[in-house]
Amino acid sequence: MTSAPPKAGRAASPVAAPYAVPRVAPQRRWRPALVWLAVALVAAGGLIAVTVLRKVGTTAEYLAVSTTVEIGSAIQRSDLSTVRITGDPTLKPIEASAADQVVGKFAAVALVPGTLLTRAQLTDRAVPGEGKQLVGLSLPPERLPAGRVRPGAAVLLVVTADSGPVPSQQPSTTAPISITATVVDVRTGAKEGTTLLNVAVAERDGPLVASRAAAGRIVVALTTGN
Repeated sequence: MTSAPPKAGRAASPVAAPYAVPRVAPQRRWRPALVWLAVALVAAGGLIAVTVLRKVGTTAEYLAVSTTVEIGSAIQRSDLSTVRITGDPTLKPIEASAADQVVGKFAAVALVPGTLLTRAQLTDRAVPGEGKQLVGLSLPPERLPAGRVRPGAAVLLVVTADSGPVPSQQPSTTAPISITATVVDVRTGAKEGTTLLNVAVAERDGPLVASRAAAGRIVVALTTGN
């Protein structure tokens, strides 16, 4: 008995390819020393991050100036305000809890509203002090040393000759009048290019310095050691 021939049009089923057996990678051996080193580094990094966040995120209340306070004026409670900021060791502002210690002290420099208050801006002694007078000098650049005059510097106020007509006789050989003074404050003058110096002079010299300064007859000279 003969078998029936296969039907036309039916293709033979393909033979499945053999599966590749995956190779198992050799297991690595953990070294305990390296594991503990990694754990220590992670812990140290966490501690550093926490410390930095605490320093950056910590704020405190400090004293700030709320009104203009002139040199030598006593600090009043109304001159102060409180601000909360992140502390900066380089600024050294006064903490708000020390407000009672600040009230009654004197401004060693001109205090501007909106600035933090530091102990370097305060003094226990009235400015210009007993037996002294505070005189303001508005000077052009040619009448004071360039960039050398600082608060606290000892200077000589030299009274120059009158700028009026020169007399016909020979000029006097008398030495010019010079008055010792201490620079209390240095500011930019109201007129362009001028500098305003607040100087403390002896009470007896105050009127003379003021009158000669108004006439433009004062030149500032630095003394030895400045």
